[in-house]
Amino acid sequence: MHENEVLHYQQDLTNLKLIRWNELPNFGVYSDQVLTIIESQLSFLSSDDQERIITPAMINNYVKLGLIERPIKKKYYQLHIAKLIVITLLKQVLPLTDVQKGMSLQISVKGKKVAYDSFCDELEQSFHNLFSCLGKEIDFSFTINQIRNENIALKMVTLSLASKLLTQKIIEFNGLNQSNTERIYVEEKGAVSFEK
Repeated sequence: MHENEVLHYQQDLTNLKLIRWNELPNFGVYSDQVLTIIESQLSFLSSDDQERIITPAMINNYVKLGLIERPIKKKYYQLHIAKLIVITLLKQVLPLTDVQKGMSLQISVKGKKVAYDSFCDELEQSFHNLFSCLGKEIDFSFTINQIRNENIALKMVTLSLASKLLTQKIIEFNGLNQSNTERIYVEEKGAVSFEK
């Protein structure tokens, strides 16, 4: 892997900004528009451009399983889209039954808008904490701040997701040690050279 690919991924997740509740369409949209929104927001989940993050079949299954409500006249609204974003992210680290229970709990405690925006805040903070430390010549550590009983599960699941993605990228990039991240592969006229 090229150093600039590692740095690009690191910067993307360190500075991740997910769409918030008030930025979601407040009118009904069709499934192809929902797919476009989710694919653009969560492109960092796919290491392969051919791999789909979400498909119409997945959405139909989530409806059948009761994870999201049925579309209204084939249209999806803010709550549908917010839940689909959360499901797509959290199914990376939790079984769907736990994702459903967690979403229901958060919505019952905070309401749908605050629950979704809080999830986005926590995920962005988790990504920032983990990915901003990569490549620095200091010990890799950070402190988890502001853990309260009502948000401990949310903080832990977002850290789990960030940790899983970081682990996958370390494996994909064949490690993130000093020697790998400092190499730049330069290809000129078929010759490959390595530079510090």
